[in-house]
Amino acid sequence: MRLNGYNAENRQSPDGNYTPGLTVHQDDLGDVGKDAYKLHRQLQKCADIDGKGLDGSGHSTTDRAARELDQHDFRMGKALRTVVKMWDTQRRTLQQGCARISNHLDYTKATHAREDADIAASMKSPDGKPTSTSAIYKWIK
Repeated sequence: MRLNGYNAENRQSPDGNYTPGLTVHQDDLGDVGKDAYKLHRQLQKCADIDGKGLDGSGHSTTDRAARELDQHDFRMGKALRTVVKMWDTQRRTLQQGCARISNHLDYTKATHAREDADIAASMKSPDGKPTSTSAIYKWIK
């Protein structure tokens, strides 16, 4: 696979030099995931204009306004419905993206922590204590 001029198979940039892998810290993952989750919740709470003010029949205030405009022969009713439909589609897409980011980063963080613990437990230092992942990394360097 090639992404933006980077050869992932042998980790070389277009000029042929070795490029180290991406480094991400657990705190960074947590912060990004947390922000994505907060944005998802805010979009759900504040940006759902089609779900605001639902009446007993399930019609929103925006939908009722569009119907009222239609009943008085204003073309704006149809335009309002179109705008709300487009807005809602875009909002849902953004919400799904935020949920996906949050869920993926939570999974990634948990997986890496579990793998680090497994590695540390399987390798012992001379004093019999588990060797940390950072110590192993220093040995490899």
